[in-house]
Amino acid sequence: MTATTTTPAVLRIPAAHGYLSISRSYLYLLIERGELPLLKLGGRASGIMRSDLDAWLDKQRTAALA
Repeated sequence: MTATTTTPAVLRIPAAHGYLSISRSYLYLLIERGELPLLKLGGRASGIMRSDLDAWLDKQRTAALA
């Protein structure tokens, strides 16, 4: 039997910048520019939807191929 790892629907900041392979400061710049929406999860917790991260990656790939 093999273990299956799934990525959660919402990624916290450390996981999100690791998922995108970018620096934490660049991730915050993308949030500040409005390119990635930040979700408030309660208290001081926040995260980004994995679908938004995937959409950003697709946009980068499309721009690179243009």
